[in-house]
Amino acid sequence: MLIAALDSTAVTATACIAEINEGRLSTYSLFTVKNKLTHSALLLPLLENALSAYGASVSDVELFAVSAGPGSFTGVRIGASTVKGLAFAENKPCVSVSSLEAMAKNVGRGVVCPVMDALRDQFYVAIFKDGVRLLDDCALSFEEIREKLAQYPEVTVCGDGMEKFLSLCPESNNLFPASCASADQNALSVALLGYEKHLRGESESGKTLQPIYLRMPQAERERLEREKNG
Repeated sequence: MLIAALDSTAVTATACIAEINEGRLSTYSLFTVKNKLTHSALLLPLLENALSAYGASVSDVELFAVSAGPGSFTGVRIGASTVKGLAFAENKPCVSVSSLEAMAKNVGRGVVCPVMDALRDQFYVAIFKDGVRLLDDCALSFEEIREKLAQYPEVTVCGDGMEKFLSLCPESNNLFPASCASADQNALSVALLGYEKHLRGESESGKTLQPIYLRMPQAERERLEREKNG
């Protein structure tokens, strides 16, 4: 199965074309950029480059996968809307995956804690052990996360919030940073998770796919606050 996968939930923008059959990854083309350019300007060109390098066209894609959140509200919307449009136009199935789970898959075995800076003194976080989820995606304070991780002798921390999170606990002896190669988003892991979800019958149409938000966007919170204060 030829899968196109995207992730724009944080600073990194990444796109991948991957051939996965019977659970085995055979070939792929991966383009990833981490700079100051906006995802709206980067994402489709990255996908086009991945398709061109692979020698395929968008009509060859059999499944579209996207990291649909949590993450930056703008980045989440850009990725989800791009995949919705492509899947709808090509009449192909699509699937959304957790950005936190995709980052944990980059790291692999052991206890892995992906963290994303959610601002407002919180992190988006989940916990996995050998690929098995131990904590659902949620938004927690540093203190709450540190308490949950205290029970594990060794934890690999990854994600765009990794450096900030680790800076808050410099004396911890059970927390270790992921390598540079596995700390950030990678669309190949999105493709692999998307394939697994598709096999479980969890794919959907471009019409029904939705972003994954754990909190209201700031604009919506501010609107409700204005209405409340009337």
